[in-house]
Amino acid sequence: MPTMLITGATGGLGKVVAEHARLAAWNVFAIGQEHGDLANDAAVQRLIPEIPQDLSAVVHLVGGIEAGKPLDQTTPSELEHMLHLNVTTTFNVLRATIPLLRSQGGGSIVTIGAQSVVHPVPNKSLYAASKAAVVSLARSVAEEGREYGIRSNCILPSVIRTEANLSWAEGSMADEWVTPEQIASTILHLCSTQCSINGAVIPMYGRGPF
Repeated sequence: MPTMLITGATGGLGKVVAEHARLAAWNVFAIGQEHGDLANDAAVQRLIPEIPQDLSAVVHLVGGIEAGKPLDQTTPSELEHMLHLNVTTTFNVLRATIPLLRSQGGGSIVTIGAQSVVHPVPNKSLYAASKAAVVSLARSVAEEGREYGIRSNCILPSVIRTEANLSWAEGSMADEWVTPEQIASTILHLCSTQCSINGAVIPMYGRGPF
């Protein structure tokens, strides 16, 4: 039973991905808030000895969003916060786990970008920029890991139909959103040894408009 490492495993998306992975016979190494701030490299490094040696997949779901302001009304501290949540966590987790995958002869990495990377909308400039960096990291890792059998892909969801997001949904808008179950299914396919997809940026926008 190979091991799948999942960050953000206690979140609305992470819980569903972890459940689906276990049902698909993966041994899930779940990383949640109790493991500390993944933007802190020391916290990530402390986790390395705990990760099972048969690590075959890394699913990085940790991230965050702050929106609601035009670019000229944002601050340097807000930019730093977005980079902290989305880029630094991704960098630290991938930097720590790629050597483990390489030692096992390869594996799969899945990260989460955002629809706004390729379809910008007002008042999400910092979020979109930080997620664009996540996409770039994922695609670079796809090329760097190719010779070692490491595949890296990035999913671009629209609003995800989690409990937290449903709390502010109005009317029937949530009916158009992509579901955690749909994303989980795609992640499991990307992590399958039968999958050869590498370097892909995969849109998952549900049924809503861009």
